[in-house]
Amino acid sequence: MDIIRSTRNPRLQRVRSLTRTAARRDAGVFAIEGEDLVDAALRAGCVFEDLLVREETPSPQGAGLTPAVVQGDVLDAVSALGSGSRQIGVVRIDSLPQAPAALTGLGLALCGVGDPGNVGTLLRSAAAFDADVVVLGAPAADPTAPKAIRAAMGATFTVPTLAAADVANAYPDVRLVALDGHGDTDVAEVDFSGPVLLALGAEREGLPASVRKRADVICRIPQSARAESLNVAAAGAIALALAFRSRGDG
Repeated sequence: MDIIRSTRNPRLQRVRSLTRTAARRDAGVFAIEGEDLVDAALRAGCVFEDLLVREETPSPQGAGLTPAVVQGDVLDAVSALGSGSRQIGVVRIDSLPQAPAALTGLGLALCGVGDPGNVGTLLRSAAAFDADVVVLGAPAADPTAPKAIRAAMGATFTVPTLAAADVANAYPDVRLVALDGHGDTDVAEVDFSGPVLLALGAEREGLPASVRKRADVICRIPQSARAESLNVAAAGAIALALAFRSRGDG
């Protein structure tokens, strides 16, 4: 079996290009790194367009293609991880789970959350607390960005996302619960039964006016005066956990 020994190899150059949002959008694919993420994508039934494996490393089963074997230091050179990777996969975006046309359970909406680490962490929380969809209101970070993929820890492959120009209109027929540091209601007192969309705003800009206007309730997470505010990922995890318990799921 031939071993790739140069970073100039087209397959490696393609992986490197996928760190750019435009390249992922144009090609319809994104890269994932590490055996755990590759295994998670395979279990979820994602479609792989390419798979690169470090030499002398076992190849994963079920990808439906022959992996390229890459010299160790060469694979490290294209890795986005400081420790390097043993496996890098290229996954089709259209093989990710599709957002439901109608929301019947709990949805999470992110209004302009631009940090990919926060988006990935919130995807992970959405998986943990059984959200049906994560709505990404512009200008939200790309959930297939490398930092978002790493933070999501496999949730990218199980939780659908939906891009929306205006979160308020993403699922117009369901109740909208908005979370804000100055909300009138304690989030622990909110009724999360039935189809509900829980909206979070970006840390600096907060909730857009359209969401505030349509919200059935604007709630807050009580906190001490020792901190000005919660990180949006932390706030989202707390609210999702309370909603999960309120719905009788936890």
